[in-house]
Amino acid sequence: MGFGGRNRLIDSPEEFEKKALDYMQWVKDNPVMKTITASFQGEISYLKVPHTRGATQFGLARHMGIGLRTLQDYGSRPEFSRIYDDAMTSIKAWNADLALTGEINQSLVARLDGHVDKQEISNSVTIGKDLNDFYADTKAES
Repeated sequence: MGFGGRNRLIDSPEEFEKKALDYMQWVKDNPVMKTITASFQGEISYLKVPHTRGATQFGLARHMGIGLRTLQDYGSRPEFSRIYDDAMTSIKAWNADLALTGEINQSLVARLDGHVDKQEISNSVTIGKDLNDFYADTKAES
């Protein structure tokens, strides 16, 4: 039984690991089908082309039949934490490899993995007791 008297959807670390491995195999076996437009001798056709699927925590949770927060809760339990960490490492390595080869968007992978370039910009303006001081400074700079 899980918290609040509900049955756990995943009862053992072995079952958790099997589901995580099944997810990674599913990702490899099920590419995303992208529609492309092709033109040959004036005739336009639409083709479905397979593209490698990225792996995500969201996809893993869905594949396991649980929510993202529940997946993360499993990861915080001592008996599941090593398997959870291994699964997250596999997901990040898979996506990094795809991003490096240009098969999936590098910026999206960076955001999903929490590697976002942040630039903080600060600006401050001090105005004296009245706006005349501000305008006087502006005229002096001209």
